[in-house]
Amino acid sequence: PRLTSGSEKPKSYMLSALRTSARKAPALARLGVRNFGHDPAHAAAETDKWKKISYVAIPCVVGYTCFVMATMKHGHHEEVAYQYIGIRNKPLPWTNRGGSKCDLFDYKCAAKEKAAAAAE
Repeated sequence: PRLTSGSEKPKSYMLSALRTSARKAPALARLGVRNFGHDPAHAAAETDKWKKISYVAIPCVVGYTCFVMATMKHGHHEEVAYQYIGIRNKPLPWTNRGGSKCDLFDYKCAAKEKAAAAAE
């Protein structure tokens, strides 16, 4: 079916482009490799260049990481006991029998509660 709306000139350009791409598609499919505008020799040279750069860069990164980890000073800070931290207005859904006042993953608090319960 032929489209009747619009001028005939844009349709003919469009059909021509479609015919050309349809003719070239099997040839491009046979190649199986996209060269992105470069010849294979240039692609091989670029691959070799980046391999060499990687062989230098990866040991440098690993070495610098080891240096930083060996010389890093770990700063420990004191936690300020603000009065609004740890306010419990309602019971926690994961409390133990007897009503724990500890957070879910606060193991120090849980150990203190366990020791206090054992002492009683």
